[in-house]
Amino acid sequence: MDWRLSKAGRTSPCWFGTCIAILCWVGAGGAPALADYDVGLGFSLTHESNITKTPDPRADRTEQLFAGLAYEERSAELYARLVAQVERRHFTYDTFPDDTGFFFNGTAVWTISPRQFTWSFEDVFEEVNLSLSSPDTPANRTKTNSLSTGPEFTFSVNPTNMPVIGARYGRYDVQLGGGDNERNTIYARWLHLLSAPTTLSLNFVGSRIYFVPPAPFYTDLSRGDLFFRYEFVSPFNRQTVDAGTTRVRQYGGQGLNGRLFRYSAEVALTSESAFRVFLADQFSDTYSDTVVSFSIPTLPGIQGEATAAPLAAASVAAGGDVYRSRRGELAYASRFESFGYILQGYVRSVDYQSLPQDYDEKGGRLSLSWLFSVEAQPYAFAQYMRRTFEISREQDTELRTGVGVAYRLSRSLTLTAEVGQEERQSNVPGVAYVDRRGMLLLGYSTGPLYSARPRR
Repeated sequence: MDWRLSKAGRTSPCWFGTCIAILCWVGAGGAPALADYDVGLGFSLTHESNITKTPDPRADRTEQLFAGLAYEERSAELYARLVAQVERRHFTYDTFPDDTGFFFNGTAVWTISPRQFTWSFEDVFEEVNLSLSSPDTPANRTKTNSLSTGPEFTFSVNPTNMPVIGARYGRYDVQLGGGDNERNTIYARWLHLLSAPTTLSLNFVGSRIYFVPPAPFYTDLSRGDLFFRYEFVSPFNRQTVDAGTTRVRQYGGQGLNGRLFRYSAEVALTSESAFRVFLADQFSDTYSDTVVSFSIPTLPGIQGEATAAPLAAASVAAGGDVYRSRRGELAYASRFESFGYILQGYVRSVDYQSLPQDYDEKGGRLSLSWLFSVEAQPYAFAQYMRRTFEISREQDTELRTGVGVAYRLSRSLTLTAEVGQEERQSNVPGVAYVDRRGMLLLGYSTGPLYSARPRR
């Protein structure tokens, strides 16, 4: 099976169907009554006053047709979930070439022997930004694929002590920008159950990362994480603390040593409100910030930031580089009888080891929703981000705002109308822009597993 991306601009023709076939084939051995799937399709029409996001505005209208499916199974033998979608995009005034895009996010954990032997698989295929300092346009996007798979073995010494060992094979492929790499990971844990909701563990994760083909800006490296974990899990309160050290060895380059600290908490304050806190100081890279399946079996959250950092964009240009990331995030959500809101804020500092792209970033997002009636749900959002690059001293500030309404025409058919504006200010000449947009989206979905919306 070839998970690589063609450098000529095409993806491997069989990757999309193969991913779905693997998960469905594995799921055939599970309990069919616990499996569910939804399908859907849709059409969106978007007008932008400045689609190139430059000081010289150029308007265009984008027509986008998409179709996809979502699948989920939860049984004694298999946990599986996937979302797959294909999209065809047409730019009316030919500002950008018409294109076809794919999206896939699939995870499966196959329990071969209960409480003893499992096999995990995850693949994420998506488009992400090439450069953080450039606006998010079709010209600043490229395709990436992140694959992770491998076994895990659990042994029971007594009712309160369980050693765990496992391994993963991983690949990170990017169509443009370089930094394709393979990695082999082994890990070992000793879990000690203090009480029903509380677990202590000693963890070691070792990885060997090498670039295929050799990359001019990156060197092969090995990494070792040794840390203690405290985990408390109850129906309304989940908290995890990781504390330890990381050692990174670059072959032919310098060695890096640093602390590893992560704290995450998800707490339900009442039946209508909850908050989330995430703090981290660690070494990371684009691959480990993308692949999140390690958190589904018992391997510690090696990715650290992928699910905790939804507001921060990834930079494929640094896909093969190790960086030191310090991050803090706070989110609060509340919902009343017909009105709800989510408030998020974060700060982040990233220090790359090879590339001169170090930056500090802070931002936040406010989302509002109102259940006006059974059929109509108005919503609004505002998102702010300020990023400062350490070497160039470039400082960019972005503000996105929008209001819309989702109207349910029938049980499966929804019409959404949205208007908004995106604005960037910068101390670099020729970078500021204003883009006003309006969108109409007609989406069809057979159920809640699949959300009928564009993913680019």
